[in-house]
Amino acid sequence: MKIQLFGILLFGFLMVLVFGINYFTQRVDIDKVSQQKKNKYRTWFWYFYGVFYLFLGLNYIFFEGDFLFGTIWVVISITILVLNYKGKFFSKPSK
Repeated sequence: MKIQLFGILLFGFLMVLVFGINYFTQRVDIDKVSQQKKNKYRTWFWYFYGVFYLFLGLNYIFFEGDFLFGTIWVVISITILVLNYKGKFFSKPSK
């Protein structure tokens, strides 16, 4: 029950965050934001999801007892974190 409540609250928070970002980007000329700043935001976005999936997988392994499903989430999270660290999730800034 608590994990469902956490999921609903996380979903609500992410929706408010997305709506806020959408409102901000509608008001600001997106061409004025540098590519380097966009890449920084994308990098932190993927780090957040990588860590979130890691905790989700560890939760399934240790608390829910579902080793297979938890291992899948841990592998996905490690893949996301490694690819993000190597710079594969965002474009290189144009010079």
